[in-house]
Amino acid sequence: MKVYKVDITPLSLFKDFPSSYTLFGAISWGYFLLYGEEKLKKLLNELKNGNTPFLISSILPKKENNYYFPKPNLKAKRDKKADIDYKKLKKLQFVPFQIFKEVLDGNIENELELHKLMKSSQSDISLVEKDAIPHASIDRLYGTTEGSGGLFFEEVVALNEGYILVAVKDETIKEELKAVFKLLQDTGLGGNRSVGYGRIVFGKFEKFPEIENYFKNKTDRFITLAPVIPEKETYDLSNSYYDYFTFRGAVDNNYNFKDVDIWKDKVIYLKEGSTLKVKQEKTVYGQFYKSKTINGKEIYQYGLAFPLFIQGGN
Repeated sequence: MKVYKVDITPLSLFKDFPSSYTLFGAISWGYFLLYGEEKLKKLLNELKNGNTPFLISSILPKKENNYYFPKPNLKAKRDKKADIDYKKLKKLQFVPFQIFKEVLDGNIENELELHKLMKSSQSDISLVEKDAIPHASIDRLYGTTEGSGGLFFEEVVALNEGYILVAVKDETIKEELKAVFKLLQDTGLGGNRSVGYGRIVFGKFEKFPEIENYFKNKTDRFITLAPVIPEKETYDLSNSYYDYFTFRGAVDNNYNFKDVDIWKDKVIYLKEGSTLKVKQEKTVYGQFYKSKTINGKEIYQYGLAFPLFIQGGN
């Protein structure tokens, strides 16, 4: 696979943060609209059978020409004598590429070493800002906010400029994704698209040679840039370092899934930045998880890792 970075410029608010599985859902419907149902079925079958045509990361932050990565989860280690504000550094979610590279090269192996380097770099960047905006609900009888109407607040997400990484099997897939991304600029990402949320501009597919080796040269440890639905018996969890969350997604019901239960099965994800030690090398890590069947159609939840492999250390 070849790896590309695609810059992202948000143009509106978002209902929720569009993670890699949100992006994949939008890409799937883009395939459906551009190429038809059979083309989408072929894409899903390839993913289901492990013949993965592409991998995508979550959206990551950038500032001008500086690209940032998830702060890696590493072995816990602290030094009471060290002049480090652990609480402040613990809150940082991203690190510059040069610090991330030190981890991938095996030069940083624990939390203490990472925090010392983060302290010296003074890196602090955010991708998401949350806010609440007011709305008025109108009583249908009175036509005003009186009666059953009223004022309420909706939580929203504002994205700063960012980028995603895309690994593609061949040029055909790359060109198809380019067309899908162009379509998504018009349709939007995530919820509340009909009222203008989720507007986004995708940049060009550009090579990212600095990380090619870390993607292609596989070892028994990697850091994921996308949430992972972990497979059984794949990871040495006693020597892995990760955070997790549970998620229950909804099926987009704008098309053929009206008047049905749209909720998928609940799944466990390992977060971006998790450092995973594997027991046996695989072609693709994570699961393309079958979470529901509606009207005879299989519904999947995207949970494949975007791995960058640690090249040195123990």
